[in-house]
Formats: sequence, C-alpha cells, structure tokens
Amino acid sequence: MKLTKINYVSAVFIGVSALVMYFILGVLQLILLSQDPTLIALMGSASKVQILVYTPLIGGVVAYVFTLVMILVYNVVAKKFPISWNIKK
Repeated sequence: MKLTKINYVSAVFIGVSALVMYFILGVLQLILLSQDPTLIALMGSASKVQILVYTPLIGGVVAYVFTLVMILVYNVVAKKFPISWNIKK
C-alpha cells in the first residue's frame, strides 16, 4: 500500500479545530479575569472582541494555511518518494 497523496479537505478540519480551541481558551481567559482582576498584569489587557473574535479567527486561519502548506509539501515529495508498507501474511 502506498500513501502518495493527502486530501486537502483535512486542512479544513485542522483550521476549524484551532478556531474552536482558541475560542475556548478565550472564554476561559475571560472567566479567569472576571474572578481575579489582578491577573490582567500577567495576561495583558485585551478587549473582549480581541479575545473572542480576532484571536480565534487569526489562529484558525494560520493553522489552516500552515496545514495546507504541509499537505502541499508532502504531496510533492510523496510523488517522488511514496511512503509504502507491505503486510505479509
């Protein structure tokens, strides 16, 4: 069996997963800041829009583009040097 190509649709899953992860982290950060306002010195002051909208979107897009580049590089290299494995019974 040879693995010579990875589908680009899998990059969408990685991008959406990163977006959800950054959104959850933003919500947790807002919860922590509401419980202890002195944590703003550690985390820095950021608006709620930046924490809940900009950071997840930028993180998701960066993860999507990075995954697309990794898949593109793999597909180009795999045409010349395919990963193969054989199962012998």
